[in-house]
Amino acid sequence: MTETTIRPEPRTTAFSLIRATALDHATRRDHREDEPPPPNREMYNDLTSVLENWHAADTLREDSLLLAEWLAVELCGYLYGQPNQDRARLDQWLREFGDQVCHSQMHAHPAGPTAVEIMSVVADELATRPDEPAGQRLVRIGAPYLHYVRPDHAVEDTREIALTFALWVGPQLAELMHHDVVRINAYLNSRIR
Repeated sequence: MTETTIRPEPRTTAFSLIRATALDHATRRDHREDEPPPPNREMYNDLTSVLENWHAADTLREDSLLLAEWLAVELCGYLYGQPNQDRARLDQWLREFGDQVCHSQMHAHPAGPTAVEIMSVVADELATRPDEPAGQRLVRIGAPYLHYVRPDHAVEDTREIALTFALWVGPQLAELMHHDVVRINAYLNSRIR
């Protein structure tokens, strides 16, 4: 009997990452704030497995771009959901956060600036062209995304973009849900149906 591998969907993978980081952030409030959170090895390994699966199926570029889009759209939605958040405040957040990311990620191939650029495109589109087909958004975020992903490091680079987004989007959802684990799970369960 041959074993059939089912290719994980980008949407499912996005919500799995969001759930893991949101729950990590929510439960971290019980620990000391000055201590960095422990790395979530299970999430890292699961994401790596998904990306390797996509790579083996020769769909890594397309599926990882869709994953990045899902994460960016969710992050924009969570940011817009914060009290007193409007387009000007979101733009300010992107500028300030983008500057922080660019200054903190000083290694040779940082994912943060590319993620901020993708976020800017998604935020602009959601604010000015909410009815535009998603295909247009993919074209606009595809250029910076595919420019970032090096052919000989594709799994590594796509993982860095996905983890960068996940580490931003999870805490935003946890904040929006007031760090309530039950609310986080209920919200995400309703989104993945």
